[in-house]
Amino acid sequence: MIAGYTRLSRDDDRRNYVSIENQKLIISQYASQQGITVDRWYEDDGVSGYIFDRPGFCQMMKDLDRELDTVIVKDFSRLGRHNAKVLLLLDEFQEREKRLIAIDDRYDSENPEDDTIGIKTWFNEKYVKDTSKKIRAAVGARQRAGTLLMQPPFGYRRNKKKKEIIEIAPKEAEYVRMIFDVYIAGAGYRKTADYLTESGIPTPSMIRLENDLEEGRCTKRRVADTWSAGMVKDLLDNDFYTGTLRLHKRARTTVHGKDRRIPKEDQYVFENHHPAIVDRTTFDLVQEMKEKRDRNSYHGSRGNWTGADNPNPFGGCLFCKDCGSRLTPIRRRTTKQEQKYYICSTYNRKGRRYCAGAHLIEERDLMKEVMNYLRLCRICMHKEMASYDMEKPGHERKSAEKKREELQSAVEEQKILLKTLLAQKIRDLSAMPDNQEPVKESYDILQKEITARILGLEERLERLKNAGQKAGCEKEEPKTASGVMDRILEEGTLNRKDMELLIERITVDENGFPEIALRYGLPDLARETLKTELNREENERILAVMRLAAKEKRGFLSVKSLSEKLSETGRKKTQKSVLPYIGMMLDMGIIVKSDNPRRPYTIVKKAGEIERIMEAFCKDNGLCAAHKD
Repeated sequence: MIAGYTRLSRDDDRRNYVSIENQKLIISQYASQQGITVDRWYEDDGVSGYIFDRPGFCQMMKDLDRELDTVIVKDFSRLGRHNAKVLLLLDEFQEREKRLIAIDDRYDSENPEDDTIGIKTWFNEKYVKDTSKKIRAAVGARQRAGTLLMQPPFGYRRNKKKKEIIEIAPKEAEYVRMIFDVYIAGAGYRKTADYLTESGIPTPSMIRLENDLEEGRCTKRRVADTWSAGMVKDLLDNDFYTGTLRLHKRARTTVHGKDRRIPKEDQYVFENHHPAIVDRTTFDLVQEMKEKRDRNSYHGSRGNWTGADNPNPFGGCLFCKDCGSRLTPIRRRTTKQEQKYYICSTYNRKGRRYCAGAHLIEERDLMKEVMNYLRLCRICMHKEMASYDMEKPGHERKSAEKKREELQSAVEEQKILLKTLLAQKIRDLSAMPDNQEPVKESYDILQKEITARILGLEERLERLKNAGQKAGCEKEEPKTASGVMDRILEEGTLNRKDMELLIERITVDENGFPEIALRYGLPDLARETLKTELNREENERILAVMRLAAKEKRGFLSVKSLSEKLSETGRKKTQKSVLPYIGMMLDMGIIVKSDNPRRPYTIVKKAGEIERIMEAFCKDNGLCAAHKD
């Protein structure tokens, strides 16, 4: 049986002479001249000859073991463009005692006496490598010039009149901001993807299909009807949404080889290249959250109260002081209301054998403790916190004036690049008079792209100037830690984003008392100031407790009465939180535990004796007499 094999790759010249149909015509005419008939055809359309894992070729090689005897090709380049593999293939045909005919190269395996075969196959390989080298050079030149060659990511589109200009797609941009907000609110990749699918948010491929249909394009693009965790991760990783164009992120070392990642320092980065959908602060915060979640093996909120106005605000920074595990959110329903708690995840799953206690704390109490802590920090660390920018330490927030300067500088750079390009164009046209048309065409494309980029930058510069003129009547976002604190203290609560911006870690002890650590590396002076202030407040509570014992006329104390009286004096304490003060007075001998449950703690010291204990306490802790009164 005789077969004809044809192949055409994307890189080959698509003139009629090498088209699939004309290859078949050449093979058929040759067969007719030789008095033979082609019984079967194998073809690979749009597949490179450098690789040999081609459907038509593989099927042909399988059929050689059965009824196939002779294979006819137009020339060696249709068979393949890899020198070594083609030569091995010719040997394989001879070993199998099968006949191979390459018409244009005048080769017949029955009479292989041709000393130029190796040269011909070498030229075929050189052609594909030269083509690949030229393509890489052209793509690299356009990347270095800041040209986005592929389709813009989800949330952006090309300008219909000037394809070089990237602009925001408003509807898609809202979806992008929603994804960032949902992730910051505590959801992980999978939870965010499920939320988007349940909310009916179209996937990127669905949006692209809609755009293709609107523009009358027929497409066979595969469409995903649900969001995946990978889609969410890729979107959150992409700094294109901050207005940054990052090119040359991957490269190949061989023809049709695997892509390898390029280090960030070797990539081509263009700041302020296009309008931003997400501000840099939000993007950097998400990257820090992802890094922290990887470090702590945290995969996002499990949605215990998803849908609330402030779902699980403490999920990423709340830890058990004893075992170091995260505290997980739980709900407890009562007849009046639903209460939200956090409990040690190890204790909750494995019990007391693996962690000493539940470390249970109610979300409402935790929020109050955090707010009180922030209020205290704001008072005693005003000067220190005012100097801390909300970006990463050492990373300055760009002012509007600085952004305008950068845009103006970028415009000037592009204008200089345009002048250089025009000068180089003139030189190349003079040096290559026979190839003026392709040279002119290549330079015209680059010239249009740079001109469009200049117009885009100037348009952004104008928008920024107009925004600066309106800034006086708009409320400015807080730029420092103290500014954010002022807004939080005014609102009286924190959301998940506030928590990620300000709180580094909260550890809860077995009694449910939180220890809060702020971010931004507070200086030692501020830490000592805060420690002193906290000690002062705690000492005042201890004095207040002893003062209540001295004035108690009933001769006994209870946890409930002590909690109520402290709250009446403005030092609000729960019954659980006064237990350490009861223990302290037991150690001092002011009270003793009784057998009467209605009078649990009997006061055994007289008022005068308690006063002397208070004086000694003030002296030991450096308190003045005013604190005792």
